[in-house]
Amino acid sequence: MRIAIAGVGVAGGVVATGLAELDDVEVLAFERVGPEDHAVAGNGLNVGPNALVALDRVMPELASRLRDASLPWRQWRASTMAGECLLHLPLGEVAASDGMRIRWAELYRVCRERVLPHVRWRTEVTAVRGLEGDGPLSLTVRGADGATTEIDGVDLLIVTDGRFSALRAQLRGATRTRYLGVANFRVLLDDGGRWDLDDLAQWHNGPCRLLAFRLRGGLVYLSGNVPIPVDQETPENLTTAEGLAQAYMPADGVIGEVPHALLEGACAAAAAGGLHWSRLQESDLVWSDPASRVLFLGDAGHAMVPTLGQGATMAIEDGAAWVAQMRAGRACSPSELVTRYRASRTHRVQFVRTFSWQASDVIVPERFSLEAVRAKSSPEYRGLFQRLYEPDLGLQAR
Repeated sequence: MRIAIAGVGVAGGVVATGLAELDDVEVLAFERVGPEDHAVAGNGLNVGPNALVALDRVMPELASRLRDASLPWRQWRASTMAGECLLHLPLGEVAASDGMRIRWAELYRVCRERVLPHVRWRTEVTAVRGLEGDGPLSLTVRGADGATTEIDGVDLLIVTDGRFSALRAQLRGATRTRYLGVANFRVLLDDGGRWDLDDLAQWHNGPCRLLAFRLRGGLVYLSGNVPIPVDQETPENLTTAEGLAQAYMPADGVIGEVPHALLEGACAAAAAGGLHWSRLQESDLVWSDPASRVLFLGDAGHAMVPTLGQGATMAIEDGAAWVAQMRAGRACSPSELVTRYRASRTHRVQFVRTFSWQASDVIVPERFSLEAVRAKSSPEYRGLFQRLYEPDLGLQAR
């Protein structure tokens, strides 16, 4: 089977790594950037336990390499800006593994490092032909110089080029996007190891939330959520140091040492133009083209709000589940494999998307309350977290 992969990020790297180990599969991978273009990319992220549990079951060597490149994520902790603890939930009570705290650059590196020879760098798939028939697909790929090449004889195309996938828009039409009404910033801070901060922690000034944790190498990843009108871009006045101070400083001026230091770091970064802003959003779920000849994984198939840290997490789980499906269904046609995968994974992904949206109540003004934050440690929520962190690889559909 000849399988092409468009986009070798997280999901694409996991899929390529798993498929390259199958001696009856030929992998063709295309990535529009160069192999070193993500060397300092993207700050940091927290990856949920379900990603590592899925890899432990399907690709344990990759799970081990990711653990070696990261720090463990072991708890949910949330407090007020003044330091009153609202929530403390050890992940060991609801999951079979720790999660991880990792630099984006390291996540890309580890997911790709075993398949570098399979990747055509600075090349992207721009067109697909043959979807209406029963024969192999043909791809048009474009290099960095603008020249195009035709690739024939492709049995399946896997699209893993992110939430703004041009191939998804081309093959399935414009992506429908739902906005939460929350702006998000992120930045890396260097405190020289001074702050009393390690594992993931959050601080609330009402629905305005700071989230931070330490990464390997000592840097601190900081992210912030601030409510905005759901139908508007992030207001410019919010992105200034003055706007951030107004959003996060409690009315009584009482603020703990660590959140105060984080707020000062964010304000300094804002004044220097060093914050990256985005709007929290999700897109509709699309697994494949109508003929099941193209498969969309990760954010290309189901971008979701990042409230529970499930974006890259589900990209990894998607990839592990597809590799498991491939191993179990070696006699199936590509379209049969896609149909089975879609049937077995849809319920799981819909649950994660819905839970991520519902858990965002603590950063939306009309739904926020201190009781809503505290409720995240209730027996009901613990049950939801247990379900979230237990991956479903879909093999019951065999």
